Amino acid sequence: MSSIFAQSLIDTWHIVPRVLVIMFISLYASQVLIEAGLFKKLEFMGRPLARLANLPNEAGITFLASFGSVLAGNTILAKLRREKRIDNTQTLLSALLNTTPVYVKETFTYQIPVMIPLLGIKVGLLYFLTFIVSGIIKTFFVIVYGRIRLKAPESETRSVDPNSTHFGMTTKREFGRKFGQVFVLALTRQRKIFLKVSTIFVSTTFIIFLLINNGIITGLVDYVRPLTDFFRLPPSCVLPVGTYMFSPLVGATSLGAMLKDGILTDLQTITACVLGSLLMLPIFTLRSSFPKYTSIFGFSLGSTILLVSTGLGMLSRGAFLLLFLSIS
Repeated sequence: MSSIFAQSLIDTWHIVPRVLVIMFISLYASQVLIEAGLFKKLEFMGRPLARLANLPNEAGITFLASFGSVLAGNTILAKLRREKRIDNTQTLLSALLNTTPVYVKETFTYQIPVMIPLLGIKVGLLYFLTFIVSGIIKTFFVIVYGRIRLKAPESETRSVDPNSTHFGMTTKREFGRKFGQVFVLALTRQRKIFLKVSTIFVSTTFIIFLLINNGIITGLVDYVRPLTDFFRLPPSCVLPVGTYMFSPLVGATSLGAMLKDGILTDLQTITACVLGSLLMLPIFTLRSSFPKYTSIFGFSLGSTILLVSTGLGMLSRGAFLLLFLSIS
């Protein structure tokens, strides 16, 4: 057991330092953009998106709240539902819309600073495209389904106006900061983010290697191999794809290293990443999202929201996988 523990530490050390350096530099650069007020410029999307989907003004308000925290946006949404100001269909579509800011935020906090450096420019940008398309499909579903099922809301008094003086002043303050202040504040806040992310990454990497060296994750080979064979991936992809299901960072790091060493082609690497992402979605939903959504919206509606959201995410990734298969 001690030899397995020691080997897991060695394997972790071989991966962690390079990734942490990339993460620190990239996350800091992204945090500078955030502190410069980039997200404030995107908040205007809430009201037009809600209007396009025939959702009431409250949906636009919870959308804006979700830029700060999806949990906060959904908590407001659940309160509106309990007060019978919105029905179940409006709640479902609004909850799906509330996930849109996640795609915007993760673009600058995860995709650009972490995944693209790990996978390289070509594969990283293609993977980023699959991520963005997933968000677009979800937003498109909300708009189309809302226009089919819902009536356009009557004109109503807005309780929160994102274009009000308060919001405008905040945006001006963000962009009015001196150049040096933005960099100092970004460093202060990024340290907390980096500490949290790096702690999770290091501990998860060690646990994953511990499971691999114990032969536990290797047992996934029998389940993952038929899929990797179907998508014409080499046997060496089986373990990284299985790892990706539990830790995208560790899985992507392994696949990026295999690409760099010439073991995988660009097409094989992006296919393996998207396949791992597809398999990871239901696991992530059950492990992380299910307790939150069912506690906020109740078991029935919370499960329905997650079923639709996860299904749309898997559908978009499945479409890309079939596209990659057709050109392989």
